[in-house]
Amino acid sequence: MTGSAIPDDLRRFVLSNALTVPDVEALLIFRAARTVGHDATRVASRLYVSIPRAEQALAKLCDLGAIAAEGDDGTFVYAPRSSDIGKVLDRLEDYYSRHLVEVTQLIHSTETKAAQDFADAFRVRKET
Repeated sequence: MTGSAIPDDLRRFVLSNALTVPDVEALLIFRAARTVGHDATRVASRLYVSIPRAEQALAKLCDLGAIAAEGDDGTFVYAPRSSDIGKVLDRLEDYYSRHLVEVTQLIHSTETKAAQDFADAFRVRKET
């Protein structure tokens, strides 16, 4: 691993979970105030994204086992489902805080490739 190369385990975690920048930023909001509940409206306003986009991030973080519903009111709190998830999230937060550009480039490169793959699926090819 050179200088700021993303560690393999973090790279796998980001890619295998198809994390987006709003997903990671939402995670940081929850980690910064671990006992404070946040709902989609609050996350959306903190991240400058739409409420539906914030809801997507919350759903993904729930699926990952990073946050859990606090009640029936749509509020969530930071609650890693296992110590292993907690450790990965600790490392991701630490690495992201020091290597923001590298992590966002990794995320955007996969989003760009996915968009290109989708577009390629509809490209009409000339018969030769």
